[in-house]
Amino acid sequence: MIVTAILLTSIAVLGLWGFSGYGFTIVLAFVMIAILWFGSRKLDRRPISEYGIKFKKSWFIDFFAGNVLAALAMGGIVLIHIGMGWVEIRFEQFTRPSDGFYLGLGLTLIFMAAVSFWEETYFRGYLIRNLQEGLHFKKSGKSLAVIAAVIVSSLLFGLTHLGNPNASWISTLNISIAGMVFAYPYIITKSLAIPLGMHLSWNYFQGAVFGLPVSGNQFEHMLMVAETTGPETFTGGNFGPEAGAAGLLGLMILLTLNEIYLTVFYNN
Repeated sequence: MIVTAILLTSIAVLGLWGFSGYGFTIVLAFVMIAILWFGSRKLDRRPISEYGIKFKKSWFIDFFAGNVLAALAMGGIVLIHIGMGWVEIRFEQFTRPSDGFYLGLGLTLIFMAAVSFWEETYFRGYLIRNLQEGLHFKKSGKSLAVIAAVIVSSLLFGLTHLGNPNASWISTLNISIAGMVFAYPYIITKSLAIPLGMHLSWNYFQGAVFGLPVSGNQFEHMLMVAETTGPETFTGGNFGPEAGAAGLLGLMILLTLNEIYLTVFYNN
């Protein structure tokens, strides 16, 4: 509760100081590092590595794999859109780039990295780790505590996106399910490497590569410009795939790719 209170206070203070957009999120990512250090060392008395941050070779390999898995899943969503004739894709931004186009793509990547870092370290790393301990009772057992922790953290993850432009109960539900999908490799590997990679590339490929809205936000610089023409129940409309069946289908693809990767490399 203390860490959550500090995080919420930090968000409010940054807003009052005039931070917004990319700057707000990037600064918040650095603030999250300090909050995580304080929570781990001063409150929980455990190393940060127990929250899934372990900077070693295998960690970076998993991080790269998470990026690849999410890129493939998002590519699958776009191919389904194309196959159904429900999207029009143009390449004018890429073929005739404006001044600062590539800088914009780079800044978007940094922004997305900041988003994935603070959200994964809090919702998956810190929250699940502490909730599963708090919900662990002798009669229910450890497994039920882990499941409950994943569900609670994922629901909170979904609810934090409820205020996004064009959000709906469907987008909130799908983002909550995304939280569970991101939590799965964290529970198996006890590392945030794969979830961080998945979160980063899911958002980046969705918005900066394929030009689809990301949780209700449209980016200025995109390799492609995608205009969905299919039913909003599938495409998600102006919110993006997470507000429709496309997002749920993409998450199932991502979960399947995760299972294959974990089975091959972790004997899951």
